Amino acid sequence: MNNEEALERLIETAVSREKALKVMGDELALQNKQFADYLHAKQHADEELKTLWEMVKDYMVENNIKEHSTDYIKLSLTPSGKYKAENIAEVDDELCDIKKVLNNKKVKAYVEINGELPEGVESTGFVLRKKLL
Repeated sequence: MNNEEALERLIETAVSREKALKVMGDELALQNKQFADYLHAKQHADEELKTLWEMVKDYMVENNIKEHSTDYIKLSLTPSGKYKAENIAEVDDELCDIKKVLNNKKVKAYVEINGELPEGVESTGFVLRKKLL
């Protein structure tokens, strides 16, 4: 099997799964109007929630807020686990692979152990972690 055939097979599998889920949802929606309304609202709400959480993350990053808690949720910003270096020559060789590129796993371990980024390394972004209390 060549690459194009393999790609087509993956696409066919994904499309088939999406169609099967849509058919199942449509059948359940026909059986129950409340469920149909829920499916419609959920689709819109999922998109809205994704945008809202991204806005929360952006606000926290812009205002250098690393953690925030309320009675019902605790938010914390953690590095995304991917890193970059402006000048790779300044980074300790132990944190790099043979061709002197950053090894994200090693940098992440360094950050976890030392609580800070190694010299010459910066994070490429943040991930917003949510924990309902």
